[in-house]
Amino acid sequence: MASSSPSTAGREAATVDDRSPRRMTWAFDLDGCLVDSLTATSLRPLAQEILERLSAAEHTVVLWSAGGDEHARRVAASHGVSDLVDAFYDKGGRDGWGRWLVEHLDAGHRPDVCVDDRPEETPSGVSVIGVSPYIAPDGHDTGLRPVLEAVRRAVDPRHAA
Repeated sequence: MASSSPSTAGREAATVDDRSPRRMTWAFDLDGCLVDSLTATSLRPLAQEILERLSAAEHTVVLWSAGGDEHARRVAASHGVSDLVDAFYDKGGRDGWGRWLVEHLDAGHRPDVCVDDRPEETPSGVSVIGVSPYIAPDGHDTGLRPVLEAVRRAVDPRHAA
């Protein structure tokens, strides 16, 4: 979901470079983004397909959560997608603007792209794909559709519009 705050204006509109064949690191927020924020028992529609496509194309996939790395690992395992994820992290600290910091991530796990239901909190200097919050199980949810389109472009530039 796009934020209209002055400090984040335009950040949500950042796009993935459709022409670059290089492998990127994609960091996904967990709760409210890939799984429902109430119980974490529902994997959001399209989440598995997105993770499968990125994994198959050998992009690096990082799952991070304010609930911690072990929470992220447990939830991913409970949904059968942990084998599609390269690393799990706690979100850690924030900068003076309230954005998450990435210095605690291994260098190869620092994101090029962040997918989050709170795009205004994503680290500076990365492409951001903001999604609407996934609150409760909803088989008709389409909040990850823009992410799937970005992944298609990143994996196969012929999908660029």
